[in-house]
Amino acid sequence: MLISENDLLMNARSISLIAIFAALAVVLNVIRIPVFYWPSWFYTICDIPVMVAFFLYGFRIAIQVEVLHIAGQEIFFPEGPGGIVVYPMGLIFHLFMFFGIYLANKFIMRKVASRGQFGEKKRVIYLTGFATAFRGALMPIIDYGVVYNILLPLVLGVAIPQTYISALVPGFILFNVTSTLYLVPIAYFIARKTSNYLKINAKYLIDV
Repeated sequence: MLISENDLLMNARSISLIAIFAALAVVLNVIRIPVFYWPSWFYTICDIPVMVAFFLYGFRIAIQVEVLHIAGQEIFFPEGPGGIVVYPMGLIFHLFMFFGIYLANKFIMRKVASRGQFGEKKRVIYLTGFATAFRGALMPIIDYGVVYNILLPLVLGVAIPQTYISALVPGFILFNVTSTLYLVPIAYFIARKTSNYLKINAKYLIDV
């Protein structure tokens, strides 16, 4: 099967975009702010390039950016056996946020179709709210049931006391909610400015 010159250019462009966003995400891992309610955990801004890639180019590009980002984390910011478990969880919580934003966009378009105008601020609130609801509701279940009860004991070779895991549950919820509350609006703002400046027909920035 012959591949057209246009297809080759599109593939080269996609590879370049993925590499650039992934490199930015890896570099931003140097900025980490410890949280007081979850030992050895921290807020980061390294997920912002992944979210910007999603707003601009959609699922396919953003997922590949996150996969490369995870590889970069394992290489340049190793966390021992725990990192083998923790870093790949980024793919899961990003998928939850992506799905929330996707549904929010569907909801916004329905509102626009029936009522007309839908302001920018209101749009950001809905996108953030849906993403927060999905990640905040689902990721703590993964943290509790999969990460701390199965995967971490498996790679560390020791069981984690159930009382300790249960005590962390409020932290699981608080972290996933608060992280999304700042990640989505910041990524949206950057994606909007980038889209306007570079004249990109963004995937999940609806002009309504």
